[in-house]
Amino acid sequence: MSNIIRRAGADTRYLITGFPLAVVSFCLLVPVFAAGLGTAVIVGGLFALGLALIIARGFAAVERQASAEVLARPIDAPRYRRPPEGAGWFRAGITPLTCGQSWMDLGHGILRLPLAVASFAITVSWWAVAIGGLLYPAYGWALHRIPGNQGLPELLGHGGDLRTGIAFHLVLGALFALLLPVVLRFLAQLNAGFAKAFLSPVAPVRPGSAGPPHPPYPYPQAPSADPASAYAMR
Repeated sequence: MSNIIRRAGADTRYLITGFPLAVVSFCLLVPVFAAGLGTAVIVGGLFALGLALIIARGFAAVERQASAEVLARPIDAPRYRRPPEGAGWFRAGITPLTCGQSWMDLGHGILRLPLAVASFAITVSWWAVAIGGLLYPAYGWALHRIPGNQGLPELLGHGGDLRTGIAFHLVLGALFALLLPVVLRFLAQLNAGFAKAFLSPVAPVRPGSAGPPHPPYPYPQAPSADPASAYAMR
């Protein structure tokens, strides 16, 4: 039970914080990217596109750390393409445009907004129904005394007395509470999987690696034993 509660809390935190992060990234990336795309025929437009890609890298780094708790392991950080040593200001400014992973980061920063909004709405609504239904006996009597108030049980044709309302909301709240960990896990995995598809490097290069291993020696090596010992073995 403690593991379920801890997991539900982690998934809720990830989904709740992902919504404002998605809104901020969308509001920053779309105008800068649109300005750069509209003026790409001049040098300033290329630099605006490069700026959008650099901003997207920052949001991608935050998302890689945030989704680590959901995926049980962090997403591998890519090694972005850097300008060569001694490169001029123009070459350094357009280098991000030649990095494929930077474009994937930009796509994630823009396209994640609909999924984040839907996940946030479902998470908040599910928590509200679960808590509101389980706590209905504490405040249901006050709602029942409001003149002309019709609760959900009465609208569904189950009667409008207080006992019926308490029983109905308790059952509804308990049902939503039981399904809450499953729904949160599904939404968190969906958002983290979306991030992993965009932000995972195709071939992560780890620090200290010197490239692919050398191919095996194509020719057989000579025996180490000298001719005298070989003759004695006969």
